[in-house]
Amino acid sequence: MINTLKSFYWLFFICLLGIISPINAQNPSQVEILKADSLVGQNMPFMQVKKLLGNVRLRQGTTLMNCDMAIINETTNIVEAFGKVRIVQADTVTITGDTAYYFGNNRQAKMYGRVKLDDRSIILTTKQMDYDLNTHVAYYNTNGKIFDKKSTLTSKEGYYNTVTKLFDFKYDVRVVDKEGSLKADSLKYSTLSKEAFFVAPTLIVNKGDTTFANPGSRYNTVSKIANLKGRSTVKNDDYVMTADTMIYDPPTQIGIANGDIVFVSKKDKAILTGEHGRYSKKTGMTRVFGRALLKNIVEQDTLFLTADTLVSIDNKETKVKKLYAYKKVMIYKSDLSAKCDSLSYNLSDSTIYFYQKPILWNNKNQSEADSMNILLRKNKISMMYMKGKSFVISVDTLSDYNQMKGRKIIANFNNDARLEKITIDGNGESIYYAVDEKNELTGMNRVQCSKMYMNFAKGKIKKIAFLAKPDGKFMPPKEVKEDDKELDGFRWRINERPTKEMILKRVEKVIVPVAKIIAKDSVQVKKIESHPEKQPLNKNPKKKK
Repeated sequence: MINTLKSFYWLFFICLLGIISPINAQNPSQVEILKADSLVGQNMPFMQVKKLLGNVRLRQGTTLMNCDMAIINETTNIVEAFGKVRIVQADTVTITGDTAYYFGNNRQAKMYGRVKLDDRSIILTTKQMDYDLNTHVAYYNTNGKIFDKKSTLTSKEGYYNTVTKLFDFKYDVRVVDKEGSLKADSLKYSTLSKEAFFVAPTLIVNKGDTTFANPGSRYNTVSKIANLKGRSTVKNDDYVMTADTMIYDPPTQIGIANGDIVFVSKKDKAILTGEHGRYSKKTGMTRVFGRALLKNIVEQDTLFLTADTLVSIDNKETKVKKLYAYKKVMIYKSDLSAKCDSLSYNLSDSTIYFYQKPILWNNKNQSEADSMNILLRKNKISMMYMKGKSFVISVDTLSDYNQMKGRKIIANFNNDARLEKITIDGNGESIYYAVDEKNELTGMNRVQCSKMYMNFAKGKIKKIAFLAKPDGKFMPPKEVKEDDKELDGFRWRINERPTKEMILKRVEKVIVPVAKIIAKDSVQVKKIESHPEKQPLNKNPKKKK
């Protein structure tokens, strides 16, 4: 009897402690009730449920929750919140919505209605959101919109880490600001660095520039610096550029490209290709080196030009429009081929300046000198000015070599780019073959004169004028010896004449060392620009009688 009374006493004492203990004395992981206008308890089988009404305030650790009404299942530690729900985690992340489910044991929240997340760096709005307070990751799949100081980002689905500040967007991703927009199927974005990391093909539109970027690229939405990888393309109204990798810096307006570059100038119908390139929008300069090739399409013909380095300048402010080529220059066109060390092409007046012993072929003519200028009309050679050890060879209808040499030579061509007139000034020498009306050889003339003129028609010499006491000799065909047929310095170099196939083969195989060329480019531009042999063409030479 005594033992039974003792057992009843201890059971009553334990129950009494449970009744008089404070209502909110919970274990650390339990959701605590801090405040409510009214509380209604509901005891259900195997669970304890409380309904809170008016100005509800709850807490779990450093997380606070406010709402108009809440139902707490203290057994499962789950909260249903309604009306102006507000969750604040560690005073850094605030999430609001119309309704919410909060799972206290897992520390996870499901928000519904007009959901908004604010972590002091961005504001995210959507219709439904899951937030894990352990991993600090928010997830939505009901079209989210993110606002930061300068841009707005939208997507159908997304993950956001409020600690690392990294977004992972999926499906119909868009970034819009005052200066442009970005579109992609998937995208990673850092709200700290304001950088977008491309994980899918991406389209960027920025102040008239359109960029097609591939996965692996990066783009800063503030500085607008793009670091593009994986065969990307940039285009605007004037040009289209494609390369394996590209970097463009808007503040300096400088772009750098590497790997199979293709630069297309829409206005000029020109295509510039190579291994490495650099573009400056301020100066209008494009520089390409390593298998550098220019293809200029005019009417039914295409000009091919290759060199170690090609530099194109199209400055809209100064209206300077030029092309420079450095080292091992080769040119091919259906009616024109050339080789030289370097050249400059003034597109404003269609004049090409060749330097360091150039040699040029057109039709059946070969011309070489220390330096040479040619003037183009309608994309065909119209005039040629040669200086220093000038030598012209013209093959006539009988396949004989008419030859002219001197210190300076000016050659004029007709509309079909055929040799029409030659003016030799200084130490002039010539060999030309006389042909009758039946196109039969009548003899060979060999003349020395300080200045002379020659007119051609249909590959034949029609008229010759000599000045200042010429010294000449006419030899009948039977008296002409092999030694008489060539002037000193004669070399018929037709085997060296560049062809289209030769140029294309060269750009396929030759790769120029980058470091060796890039250090010299700026110096070479100035050197060619101030070349002492660069002279204007004498377009209307006066003929002395």
